[in-house]
Amino acid sequence: SRPKGDSDLMNYIRSALLIALKLTDCLIRSKSIAKDDSHSIDIIPLEAIKTANVIITMAKGDSANEGQTITGFALDQKCNTTTVDCQKYDLEPKHPGQKILSVDFSTPACAYPSLGSASSCLMALGGIMYELFSKGDRFELGSMTLNTRSVNELRLSFDEQSDDGSIPSGQRSKKSTPCPGDDRFAHLIMRLGNIGIPHPVINLVENLLNSSLGEFSGDDVYRSLDDVRVDLQLMIDDPSRYLGISEYGSGQRLIIDDKVYGREEETARLRDAYNRFCDGVCNGALILGEGGVGKSTFAMNSKKFTIAANGYFVSGKFDRNATRPFMVIGDVFNSMCDLFAADIQSIEQERKMAEALTKSLGRDAFLIANIVPNLSNLMPLYTSCESSSFDAASRTRYLLLTLLDTLSKLSKSITILLDDLQWIDPASLTFCRALFQSTKSNKNVFLVLCSRESEVQTQDKSEVHDWLQSLSGSTLETIHLTNLNPEDVNNLVSDSLRTWPRLTRSLSAILHGKSLGNPFFLRQTMEMLCRGGYLHYSLGERKWKWDLDEISDLRLDDNVVSLLTREMTKLPDELLVGLKAASCIGYCIPQTVVDILSKHLEMDLFGVLTSLVQRSYLAGVGSALYRFTHDRIYQAAYELMSEKQRREDHMKFGLAICSYVLDNCENNYDMMFVGVNQINRGGPEVLADSCRRVMISQLNLNAGKRALLLTDFSSALSFFGHGIMFLNPGHWDAHYQLSLDLFTSAAESACATSDAALVKSYSETILAHSRSLDDRLPALCFAVKSLKESMNLPSCRDCAIEVLTQLGEDVSSVLEIPSQETIQITNNLLMSKMTDDSMIKMSPCTQMRAVFVMRLYHELNYVYYVFDQTRLLAISLRMVSLTFEIGLTDTSSLAFANYGVELIARGYLIGSRLGTVALKLAENSKYISYVIAAVKQYNLWVIEPLHAIAESHLVGFYSGKRVGDEFSSSLNFCLHLSTSFHCGKNLIQIKNSLSEYIVQLLENSQQWFLPQSAMLYWLIVELIEGPNFDLTEHNPL
Repeated sequence: SRPKGDSDLMNYIRSALLIALKLTDCLIRSKSIAKDDSHSIDIIPLEAIKTANVIITMAKGDSANEGQTITGFALDQKCNTTTVDCQKYDLEPKHPGQKILSVDFSTPACAYPSLGSASSCLMALGGIMYELFSKGDRFELGSMTLNTRSVNELRLSFDEQSDDGSIPSGQRSKKSTPCPGDDRFAHLIMRLGNIGIPHPVINLVENLLNSSLGEFSGDDVYRSLDDVRVDLQLMIDDPSRYLGISEYGSGQRLIIDDKVYGREEETARLRDAYNRFCDGVCNGALILGEGGVGKSTFAMNSKKFTIAANGYFVSGKFDRNATRPFMVIGDVFNSMCDLFAADIQSIEQERKMAEALTKSLGRDAFLIANIVPNLSNLMPLYTSCESSSFDAASRTRYLLLTLLDTLSKLSKSITILLDDLQWIDPASLTFCRALFQSTKSNKNVFLVLCSRESEVQTQDKSEVHDWLQSLSGSTLETIHLTNLNPEDVNNLVSDSLRTWPRLTRSLSAILHGKSLGNPFFLRQTMEMLCRGGYLHYSLGERKWKWDLDEISDLRLDDNVVSLLTREMTKLPDELLVGLKAASCIGYCIPQTVVDILSKHLEMDLFGVLTSLVQRSYLAGVGSALYRFTHDRIYQAAYELMSEKQRREDHMKFGLAICSYVLDNCENNYDMMFVGVNQINRGGPEVLADSCRRVMISQLNLNAGKRALLLTDFSSALSFFGHGIMFLNPGHWDAHYQLSLDLFTSAAESACATSDAALVKSYSETILAHSRSLDDRLPALCFAVKSLKESMNLPSCRDCAIEVLTQLGEDVSSVLEIPSQETIQITNNLLMSKMTDDSMIKMSPCTQMRAVFVMRLYHELNYVYYVFDQTRLLAISLRMVSLTFEIGLTDTSSLAFANYGVELIARGYLIGSRLGTVALKLAENSKYISYVIAAVKQYNLWVIEPLHAIAESHLVGFYSGKRVGDEFSSSLNFCLHLSTSFHCGKNLIQIKNSLSEYIVQLLENSQQWFLPQSAMLYWLIVELIEGPNFDLTEHNPL
């Protein structure tokens, strides 16, 4: 009664494999014992290796003591169940039935037992295996002559006809001595195939039977019982791979799974890092290695761990030719918002999430809507006033991190994987630095960073390299991936060819030598060998075959890119054109771009890319995107073209995309970025049409302004720079406004990226060609600010004074120290004619020149704070007087705050009133943090208690973070800690906060308030521990 149906058959096969493994173990143990004469009683002679001597001890139900002995595999006749249903290790059944307790041989008494040769034992075991897996057929050797006198005694224990009509033992024809080769057992092998036994099992039985041929046997036959055991264990451990090929031809296509090989230790470390993260003592992992070692695939293990822990997983991959600013970071946060939105189960849950986000982000959420438009799925977005570009980047980072912090605390933990950091852009790098710092306090975010080591060691990537180096030894677990060793290569080759590892070892040794064990190089080499016919699938033998000598003599390229390039040249012309076009667009190719280029190239690019997907050069991502399967493939495809052809194709494709955008979707900024980037990569040298060059300059101006909104100043500077390059000769005369806008915007972006040399260059060009003072004022202000940011304070002072003089200011008179009479007159004016409310409600200034005057005096105030503080009263007095004359500007709150501080220092209590006014004016200003620091510490201390001042500085700290004023934010935190100390707060808490603050200052290379903080820290340590404390024990580093 053979099992009916595929499910029953596979259950029986799993049980039979376990029995086969145990039988093999018995024989291996017997061979080992045979070496010791004192244990000869346990030796299994060759005469005993037959089916009739097999003893299986079974247990019914759950009782291991209720044993039943079965011999000869007559399981269906002597057991209550039709199959022995058991798992692979503990042998427990899936449903109530029986389980195997033990498998052994009964050893008959024999005066002179024969151990037999290795081939004799293997063949005898093969006979038992045949009867075990055929389950109803008898194995007979008849008059076959072999190297042992007793193998022909092997008999089957079944005497009944099987249900499928197979010939009973009495009716079977006797087989004569077989001819050498596989045909002698052909009828037996065919029977196993007919009843549905998987081919790997059939192959195992056939190779065991053929082992008796000795020198006539093929390479596949077994040479030892240990080899048999290994193959049996593989089928038991991984049935999906080693039992999955049961039909002819199903394995003829080479399929190399995207599986991680040889990373058991590294995977354990990554799993341990995630477990420690769950315990709150690890922040993530840093995965490093050369190109092609499998960093991306390995890093995806973090997704498995996260899902198993019921967390959220999001990932982003940087591209060396990113198509839009802040692309990867934006995609990561958009995916995060989508995951949270999809998990909302009720209106109440939706309301609570919106409330939490509104509380933490407020109306400022609108400022990151351009980067994270999907945030609108979680909360309402209100229009808000945008700040200047000088602090927008810091504010954007703060808001994004606040969004992450809020979401991570609402429900599940979040894992963020950022891959290919060697291609990261400057804006994203700055954000990633801040992201890493935030994970130290946000214990709900697990950060995984991947980078190629060789690329970041180049000069243009030194900043990335230095940052990654600084992460080693941090709270991130650093994991270095290297090439595979020969054993791991053999596992990959064996799995890919669906062939036993013992048979692929020689081939793997050659492939390891040619690929150096690089997984990607190895995969590409195998695919190349398959396409060239060096690896081929034999339908007749149903296995992969190869010629070791041919493969060994084959000369391969030294690097994978050269190998890929040579293979790509063999593609059909249409596929080659499509592959080149895709590489011009970049690592990812949007579906809309495919549609546009299909018309431009007059070909079915969609069909071409689909064919390239089938050849594993590309992969489809959903229905709207294609991407290269590896950046080495992208690099190889791009190198198929000459530099001249690349530039020409970039220009043609860019013009086609931009024309489509202008005609159909002018507000599709993503497509605009793709098109403009393509044009810029082509360069102005390949475009002679002057009208088109002007259009391209305008497109770059638009793209740059959009990048400014995304706070990616590096990308904006690149767009403005390319726009300038495309301008025609004589552009200042022919296209003055476009030229002025490009150069002014470039100076602004250069100032934001702290590139003082570029600010100077662009500003000087504007000064040389501008037609009015108003046209050059913005550039002049950028020049002054740039000099201040680069700490070239003497030049900053001289430049500011020169510009103020051009604006009609008598700076020398202004800088004179005011007399007591002058101060009193101004104070009397404030006391008698201006109430606090009237000062706060003054009309805003509408004169741009006056606004610039106020900003320049503010920059001058900073310079004299460093050089000559006796001038601060005069500068602040002039700024207050100007405010009364022209109305409120964005720097008026600074004027009242600074003037109030100077008055308090001289004993004028009206200064506290001006401080209160300054706080009111600064409420919606980007200077709020600075005003709080100045007013609370140096002004209102005369009327407010110290503990209230300390709390106000904490508010100033967060306010500075929100507007991107990192200097004032840090100043407020330093003042918060020192004021807390003076008003008697807990010393241990202040010491711990100071320790964290000092470490953060050093990690961020911010030396602003390090001396003051360190002095206060050591003072508190001495107060707590006494004068003889241990320096090393309390060192915050």
